[in-house]
Amino acid sequence: MKTISLVLAFSMVWILPVAAGKEKVTTPPPEKIAEAVQFAKRADAMLVRKFFEDAVIEYQKALVIMPRDHVMQNKLGIAYHQLLNLEMAKRQYERARKINPQYHEAWNNLGTVHYSLKKHKRAVKDYKKALVINPESATTHHNLGAAYFAMKKYEEGFDSYAEAFRLDPTILDRISTRGTIIRTAEVNQGIQNFYLAKLFVTNGQPEKALTYLLKALETGFSDYEKITKDPAFKVLATDERLTRMISQKHDSAQ
Repeated sequence: MKTISLVLAFSMVWILPVAAGKEKVTTPPPEKIAEAVQFAKRADAMLVRKFFEDAVIEYQKALVIMPRDHVMQNKLGIAYHQLLNLEMAKRQYERARKINPQYHEAWNNLGTVHYSLKKHKRAVKDYKKALVINPESATTHHNLGAAYFAMKKYEEGFDSYAEAFRLDPTILDRISTRGTIIRTAEVNQGIQNFYLAKLFVTNGQPEKALTYLLKALETGFSDYEKITKDPAFKVLATDERLTRMISQKHDSAQ
């Protein structure tokens, strides 16, 4: 999340209605800015503590004063997203994107909404737009990989996960505080675990790779030749734990 000081640096404006339906942009007085800052601080704290409904109320209060603040519009979207109100989350992300088309967080989070709606092609488009703006976002590379996996484009998904891992080796073990990382529960877990194992073994973490390979077998992965014949897994091919499980799975399938 951006700090409040950054929020203010990006946008400190009011919109007041004027004649003929036009909008006049003006700077609110200092006391109103200070009031908005306090609302936003409370909202941020509530979001962290997972009091999402309360966070929505406080962000709305702040946005009455500073409606052109794209960061706060995005944060309000995240609060709605956590409440599983995808329609309102999308609306807020769209507002943030329209206020600042170069705000990659809004594009990333739009992708998460489209992913949740199973509009995976649209999600990929959103993530790619976010990456044009910020190609160093590990979160967005991760989300792009998840969308590719959902489309059964496994090699593309692996490449995106690999780039996310290169940028942030902790990305697969945490939830980002910037943006919304996709939950990939509906993706074929066996296949995903296989590719995560490949990712770790190619990055010199054979024990972690083995853990994911065993998970892959436990969750239905049965293309054993992809393990035994892939050069990436040569270091694990003779591991007793792996060969024993493959043998057990093979025997049970007979």
